[in-house]
Amino acid sequence: MDDKLFNRFLNSGSTNISNLIIENYRKLGMTNQELIIFLNLQMYAQQGNQFPMVQNISKNTGFEEPAIYNSIQNMIKLGIVELQTVVENHQQRDIYSLTPIFERIDALLKQENDSNAEKKLMSDTEELFKKIEVEFGRPISPIEQEQVHQWIDDDHYSIKLIELALREAVLNQAYSLKYMDRILISWEKSNIKTAEQLQERRKKLGY
Repeated sequence: MDDKLFNRFLNSGSTNISNLIIENYRKLGMTNQELIIFLNLQMYAQQGNQFPMVQNISKNTGFEEPAIYNSIQNMIKLGIVELQTVVENHQQRDIYSLTPIFERIDALLKQENDSNAEKKLMSDTEELFKKIEVEFGRPISPIEQEQVHQWIDDDHYSIKLIELALREAVLNQAYSLKYMDRILISWEKSNIKTAEQLQERRKKLGY
């Protein structure tokens, strides 16, 4: 590479874009074409031009101008880009705000985390049912399943704590959820709703 071309590379600058955008643009509903147009909007914004001419984007990308207009409109509908009117030196002008995409990604990631947490809870609950059935030596009834769900959803007992209550019941040869419920209630009266809190209390009591 000759010096002139190398200097041109250096002087042309670079466009910074979060990897979260690259990783999640499809989940946001963006097409490949819209991502490229978004990158152009980002490039111009970082150069101080927040409302670039569509002709310039068309020149950079090879996309037809109407297609670019449609893509930008679609990104606005998706809540990825926002068309704003600002006032500078007593004059109004339009700009493309690109920050909404981060709000969309934040909401997307929270939704995915909630979904994963819900799936894990369902899986852990199913495992808990199986453990109870193994220890009791019989299938648990729908009413008993509802009782377990109530412990988790309404009483907010952790699954690990319920498993410890199951262990206590088995050690006392009391194979019933009523006995487990009494154990859990007794622990709750001592402000215990997690296995960690129970372990800490037992440490303090020396057993």
